[in-house]
Amino acid sequence: MATFLLIHGASHGGWCWEKVVPLLEKRGHRALAPDLPGSGEDHDTPLSAVSLAGYVDFVSKILDKETEPPILVGHSLGGLTITHAAEARRRKVRALVYLTALLPPPGMSGRDITSREVDALIRRSLEYGSDGRAYSFKRTNVPALFYNDCDPDDVYRAMARLRPQAAAIATTPMVYTEERFGSVPRWYIECLRDNAITLSMQRWVLQQTPCKVLTLDAGHSPFLSMPEVLVERLETVAQESVERETIA
Repeated sequence: MATFLLIHGASHGGWCWEKVVPLLEKRGHRALAPDLPGSGEDHDTPLSAVSLAGYVDFVSKILDKETEPPILVGHSLGGLTITHAAEARRRKVRALVYLTALLPPPGMSGRDITSREVDALIRRSLEYGSDGRAYSFKRTNVPALFYNDCDPDDVYRAMARLRPQAAAIATTPMVYTEERFGSVPRWYIECLRDNAITLSMQRWVLQQTPCKVLTLDAGHSPFLSMPEVLVERLETVAQESVERETIA
């Protein structure tokens, strides 16, 4: 049995894991899917107060309350948060799972990765607020960007719950070390049909920071389009991380 701490990506909330949580629990695992500050149902934190350091502090406090180290799963922009959380609490994290997620090398930001492809749909979909501190995604592009292989009903429900995202998360340079972050086992789940974090972006990330790789023939949101298959991949991580601990 493992505990999974599921961290959502930009503009989403813990709600995006609603199909995954019960499937993990059915397999005997625990699953936590919180709203990051200023996201999901958290309407108390203004976007002007949201920072990557605040995200990491929020996740670290959850990790500190757990008696056994969870498997930390980060989707998309959530990859930045789980990387820094592992740096801050390496002994509190059993493994890291990057689900078609951003994992920039030290000194680079998430925006540096998504800006590598000039014509990428994600770049053409960004809409910034007047002060530049937050962004949303063009609604006409969202179905193709995030949910290209999802059921129309799921797309409708998801789009109704999207919220503006604090820009500071994607523009903050990464600071982590091989001694701390690098000591935590890590997996990367590729999504072959992702139009947001494209496969070429994912492969570039893996060239910079190698991980054990699992693959899904999915778009950007497999937690909606193929939750059962995603849970199978997470089960693989749980089993292999136990075997790794046993061998060690």
